[in-house]
Amino acid sequence: MDLKTTLKMAAGGVLLFAAGAFMTALATGRLPISAALNSLSGRTQIEQVVHDYLLAHPDIIVEMTNRLDSQQAAAEQKAQSDALFQIGTKALLDPKVAYVEGPPDAKVTVAEFFDYRCPHCKASLAAVKNLAEKNPNVRIAFIERPILTPDSHVAALAAVASRRQPGKYVPFHFALMSTTGELPKERILDIAKSVGVDTAKLEKDMADPEVVAEVNQSNALADQLHFNGTPTFVINDKIIVGELTDAELQQIVKDVQG
Repeated sequence: MDLKTTLKMAAGGVLLFAAGAFMTALATGRLPISAALNSLSGRTQIEQVVHDYLLAHPDIIVEMTNRLDSQQAAAEQKAQSDALFQIGTKALLDPKVAYVEGPPDAKVTVAEFFDYRCPHCKASLAAVKNLAEKNPNVRIAFIERPILTPDSHVAALAAVASRRQPGKYVPFHFALMSTTGELPKERILDIAKSVGVDTAKLEKDMADPEVVAEVNQSNALADQLHFNGTPTFVINDKIIVGELTDAELQQIVKDVQG
């Protein structure tokens, strides 16, 4: 797309948005009807009326933007809730998409979709780690959602491959999540080695088509659920998007337990 076309589209978008503001003003009675009717003799006059009105009442743009954001957020939440209801929470415990830690009869299950390059996932690390260490009665499902960078995908492959070495996934997961900066393969292997993972086996397993398929399957599940951001938590059937503090996560778990 060339610059001229881009500018035309941008101008059209501004006009459409301004016209929406104008019509909102009419509907809410904030612009006198007589002034509106007198402006409808031509496009140029309409644009001038809209332009002058928005300059005089810039607050309406903020109002419209906030309303649009709320409507979009509500629509997204409904799409996620509807999809989760249709798919069922048992899909979050499928060993082909999740590593599950905790008792199978737990009253509370916390599933987290995450990306190892996601700063908000890293900000939630303390909360998730504390939950795992201090709440043995809570079941946790760790679900890879590598969407941010190529490093994310490599790290996810390594994490899934580490599940084949008993007792290594959780410490490796926490070690990866505690890092900052880029995660090239060499660094991922160093981190794996630091928590006792057999890196020779890990590299071999990372190339296994079944491991690749599992990462793809967890991403596909997130797509089906309309989980476009990380972290996304599902606590029983409650969906929470965004980072959580330790206090927030503990309170949510307590509320779910009743």
